[in-house]
Amino acid sequence: AASDVYKRQLLASVAVGDSVLTSSGFYGVIIDMTDDTVIVEFGSNKNCRIPMQKAAIVEIEKPEA
Repeated sequence: AASDVYKRQLLASVAVGDSVLTSSGFYGVIIDMTDDTVIVEFGSNKNCRIPMQKAAIVEIEKPEA
């Protein structure tokens, strides 16, 4: 399906420093990543870091250059 292709391209473009929206509705920033896992930092106090599957990312916002 077209949405599968979009999702694959979306996840392929994920990079450290990106702001992301997860499928559970959380906004965070990617601070580290492996092949299929990302470490996402939530909240302004920077001490909540949660590993999650890349597939949980539904939206990516690139940092402003």
